[in-house]
Order: sequence, then C-alpha cells, then structure tokens
Amino acid sequence: MNYIFNNDVNFKIGFAIIRNKTVVNKRDITRKNIQKATEELADYFQDIPSNIDEIFNCLRSHLRRNPTILGSGFAFSPEIRTCCPFVHRGINGLESKDIGQEFCYTNTVWYDVALKQRKAVWSVPYFDIGKAGEDILLTTYSIPLYNKNSRIMGVLISDLLLAKLEEIPKIEKI
Repeated sequence: MNYIFNNDVNFKIGFAIIRNKTVVNKRDITRKNIQKATEELADYFQDIPSNIDEIFNCLRSHLRRNPTILGSGFAFSPEIRTCCPFVHRGINGLESKDIGQEFCYTNTVWYDVALKQRKAVWSVPYFDIGKAGEDILLTTYSIPLYNKNSRIMGVLISDLLLAKLEEIPKIEKI
C-alpha cells in the first residue's frame, strides 16, 4: 500500500505536535508550581484558623503570590462546619464567596478523591459550569488536612484553568 502525503498536511501535523508538546510542558511546570504553592499554604493551615475572615485573607494572599492559580479554597469537614471559603479571579479582581452555601462540596471529585486516597491529588479535568462565574474546564489540586489525632479537618484546594469553553478549538478536517 502506498501512502501519498501532502507536504502542507505534514507541516500542519508537525506544527500541531510541536505546539501541543510546548503546551503540555508549560502546563506541567505550572502544575508543579501550583503544587508547591498549595503545599506551602497547607503548612500554614496545620493550625487551621477558626476565623473565616482570616481564611479568606490567607486565600487572597495565596492568589496574589501565585498568578497561575485561578482559585483557591478550604473546604471544612462537615463534622466541623459546612463551609468552604473560596477566592477566585473574577472580572473585578479577586472575588470571595462561601461555596458551601451554593452546593454540597463533599460530593465533588476534588474533595471526595483526596479524602479517599488520604493524600494530595490532582483531579481529573472537569467542567465548572458557572460556579466561578463562567463556564470553564479546570483541574484542582487537593490536599486533605488532618489534626494531630488524624481526624480530617478539611481539604485545601487550588484550581488550574485549562480552558474557557469558548476558547476550546474546534477540530478541523485537513
């Protein structure tokens, strides 16, 4: 069987592979930076502040120091309180809210998987339809935090924006 390749097609395919490899490498570096920054914040959270305003302030500072993080939050264990202070980059700068009042965060992949595995994990990519103010594809780095008696206190999270839905390229026929 003979295959005839059009040079223009080969160029497009080769360019796409190089471009995708560059994007993947950049995303890997970004993920490592987010992991490191979130682990540093987790060290601070070993003595979890009881004042919600203090948690919001910590999360704002975390985002100011780490421009690649889309949003960050601390989801309390429901045994302690049903609350998830969350700060994210919005249209008007950093926006704060308690996402625990909007939905049951204990059923989310970023909360549930981290608890089940009892370690820091990256979530599978998922669509956050409107929760951060727009429809986006993201992944979340989650760190479960325990007290001295190994009791779960909550899960610390940082989000990495993968794409806004309107930015996801359409597959074109060559």
